[in-house]
Amino acid sequence: MPKKKWFKNNIAAEAKKYTRRQKFKKGSPGAYKAARLQNILDEVCSHMGSDFWTKEKLLKVSQEYKSLKTFMSEQKGAYLYSIKNGYKDEITKHMTREIKPRGFWTKANCQNEARKFSNRTDFMRKSSGAYNSSLENGWIDEICSYMGSPADGYHHCVYAIINKKRNSAYIGVTKQLFNKRIKQHKSSDNTSNSKSISLLKDTEFLKLTDYEFKKKDVKKSETYWVNFYENKGFVILNDKKQLGRTGTSQRIYTDEIILREAKKYTKRVDFRNKSPKIYDAAISQRLLDKACSHMRGIAKKNTWTKENCIAYAKQCSTKKEFRENNGAYFACMRNKWLDEVYSYI
Repeated sequence: MPKKKWFKNNIAAEAKKYTRRQKFKKGSPGAYKAARLQNILDEVCSHMGSDFWTKEKLLKVSQEYKSLKTFMSEQKGAYLYSIKNGYKDEITKHMTREIKPRGFWTKANCQNEARKFSNRTDFMRKSSGAYNSSLENGWIDEICSYMGSPADGYHHCVYAIINKKRNSAYIGVTKQLFNKRIKQHKSSDNTSNSKSISLLKDTEFLKLTDYEFKKKDVKKSETYWVNFYENKGFVILNDKKQLGRTGTSQRIYTDEIILREAKKYTKRVDFRNKSPKIYDAAISQRLLDKACSHMRGIAKKNTWTKENCIAYAKQCSTKKEFRENNGAYFACMRNKWLDEVYSYI
């Protein structure tokens, strides 16, 4: 039996048999594919409803959210459907927009934002817009100067764990992030001499210095702080014979490890999300720009024209790969180019 030829008229007639695109695709795959290739899929399916979302459902679900960012994250299907069908402004008009307007991150605004954080890692993770703007404009060192030297995996800082009620103190040194090291002291697996006070509610954890001591200088600084608290009348929990003892002097993540890991990714966001520890090490060791130099930058406004979306689609082997580029995908959704652009994959 000869293969049926599909033209606009008989495709439209075939599509009329179905009320949903998925049913059309499964029930008549030849007509569906031809409609997509001929760029008439939206036209012949205009009478069909959504396979899941309706305007009424969108309005009901959207009322549960006050933040557009949270809505986009938790209800991605609803958000994309609202864009495609022109409902987005109506169903999200009551939501707060957390995206700052273009040009918002001036030097003064970045300085005000940075004051909310005590270290660069938190600044980068919790306010990436201000952090990236500071980085790109060369303000980062000035804006973060009050934060002190960051952990670089090589230099050590000195910290104290004290309990005034028990009059006890433990002095430690670490090249790890201070908060990470304190979590280890609070763990039930803690085997150090701090365990007698580290789990008590009234115990204080104090970062006494910046990350400024090499291994050879650790004993002198640690001994100074032991004497300081001893002179204040605290019972020192440390074994004084062990003062100055540290682990390996080598960084946990060397330049080679960081650069090799970064090569696995084409976007900074993937590097940050999939290898967070090494990404943080790249920041603290001032290697992030070098490690990410091969990666695709943030697209400028109006980069994703129809022609550029088609050109990018031709490089993709699957639709999933195309969708992973949010800029191109959302541009196609907004402008209703998606079916046409998909035809090039």
